[in-house]
Amino acid sequence: MRPGFATRSSAQEDPWDEIWAGYDAAHRPLPLHALAPVRGEARAEARTWARNGRVLPVLLTMLALLGVAASAFAAPRQAARELAAALRSADQASLAALVDWQALLQAPPLAAAEEAGFLASLSRSIHQQRATPEGLAALVQARVGPGWPDPAIETTGLASARLVLASTSQPGRGIALSLALQDYLPPRWRVVAVEPLG
Repeated sequence: MRPGFATRSSAQEDPWDEIWAGYDAAHRPLPLHALAPVRGEARAEARTWARNGRVLPVLLTMLALLGVAASAFAAPRQAARELAAALRSADQASLAALVDWQALLQAPPLAAAEEAGFLASLSRSIHQQRATPEGLAALVQARVGPGWPDPAIETTGLASARLVLASTSQPGRGIALSLALQDYLPPRWRVVAVEPLG
C-alpha cells in the first residue's frame, strides 16, 4: 500500500470520528438499571388503561340495564295514570291513542258463548261498541259508578301491567284494564284487554 493513500484515508476518517464522538457524548444512553422502573411504570400504566377499557363498557351496560328496569317500573304506572285520567274525563282523543282497539275486538265478548239468539247478538253488539272510545268510556263509568276511585296499578310482567278501577259506591264492582308495552323506543303502553269485575 502506498504511504500517501494511507495518510489520506486516515485523514478522511478523523472528521467523522470526531462528529460521532461528539454525538455519543451528547446522547449518552441510560444505564439498564435506570430503564427498569420506566418499563415497569409503562406496564402498570398499560394495565390501568386496559382495566379502564374493560370497566367502562361494563359500567355503561349496567347503567343501560338500570335505565331499562326503571322505565319498566315507571312507564306502565305513568301510562295507567294517563289512562285513568282520560277515562275519568271521558277524553275520547286521549283514549283513542291509549287503547289498542284491534286487540279489544279480538278479545272474547262479555257474555257466555253458549247464549243464543237475541242475547248473543246483543253481546256481540256490546263487544263491538266497547272497542270505541265512547263505548269504553261509557263502560268504565257504568262499572265504576258515581265518584272516582284511586287507580290501583300493578306490574304483571316486564311488558305488561294491570289498572284496576274499583267502584266506590258498589263494593266488588269495577273494571280492570290490561296494558301491554307495544313500542320500546320510546316506550308506548296501550290497553289490550278489558275485564269487568263483580
